[in-house]
Formats: sequence, structure tokens, C-alpha cells
Amino acid sequence: MRRLCFTVLCGLLAVPVAVAATRATGDGVLELNDAAGTIALTGTRGTVWGQMDGGKLVVTDPLAGDGAVFVSGAEIVKQIGDTVTSYSGKDLRFRVTGGRYKLVFRGPVSGLPAIGVDLTAVGVGTAQLTGDAFVNSGAYALDNGRWTPLTVLTRTVRFGVPPIPAGP
Repeated sequence: MRRLCFTVLCGLLAVPVAVAATRATGDGVLELNDAAGTIALTGTRGTVWGQMDGGKLVVTDPLAGDGAVFVSGAEIVKQIGDTVTSYSGKDLRFRVTGGRYKLVFRGPVSGLPAIGVDLTAVGVGTAQLTGDAFVNSGAYALDNGRWTPLTVLTRTVRFGVPPIPAGP
């Protein structure tokens, strides 16, 4: 009986500590559901994964070696510079792990929107979301909150809390 009480007590103490530790990092969550339009996602740390039904994905990895970017399903891949790569096609799948990144989702032809972007970003970053005026633009949610429709007016959202720099 004493062992059972001790185990229950440890469980009651360990769970709140574990939950507090995960929130202490400042990570937030951004989710997109069937987004259509122009989406620019910039992260300072974290992970992003998802898929796009069709369009162009421009990936900027400003600091080589601080993370990894994986994209599959691209029909056309163009290296634009040392840190920028463009992927075009249908059913693109992507994953970014760690480090700084910038992802810009656009339509395959200038002026057309990206279509069907579904993603989850965990970490710290910002997103500029501009919905398409001619189709259902999908929705976004922050930190498991309610889904908010994308509109043609660009909205900048932040997810996560950047760490406070150490003082002198």
C-alpha cells in the first residue's frame, strides 16, 4: 500500500512538471487547412511538415547545417541561389526540421494562388497569410485554437515566443 501511495504521489508531481517544461520552451503551433493563396512562413526554430495540392514552393535555408529541408513530388526543381530552391508541381510534400527557414507557397503561374496547402508548424515564427479571392481560401489555427478563415487581406500571425536574450 505504501508503494502504491508513493507511485501515485510521484505521478501527481511528475505530470504537471512535464507539462510546464514543454510550455517553458515558448514553442507555438500554426496549422493551415486547405489554404489557397499566397503564404509566407518564416521560422527561427522548430519543425514544419505538410503537403500542397499544387503550386510552387520556394524554400530559403539561410544557415546551412542548422536543420534539414526535405521536399518530394516536385516536377520541377530550380536552384535559385546558394540558399534558395524552388519546387513546382502537384502533390508536393515537405518537411523542415530545426533551424531557420522561410517557405513561400504560390501558384504555379505568376498571379495564380497556391492551392490546397495543409501544414503544421511547431516552434517559433511568423506567417503572412493572403487568401485567394476566387475560391474558398481555407483556414488557419494557432495553438489549437479555433479555425479562422483566410481572407484576401494579408494577415500576419505569430506562433511561439522567441527566447529572451541573456542580459550583460
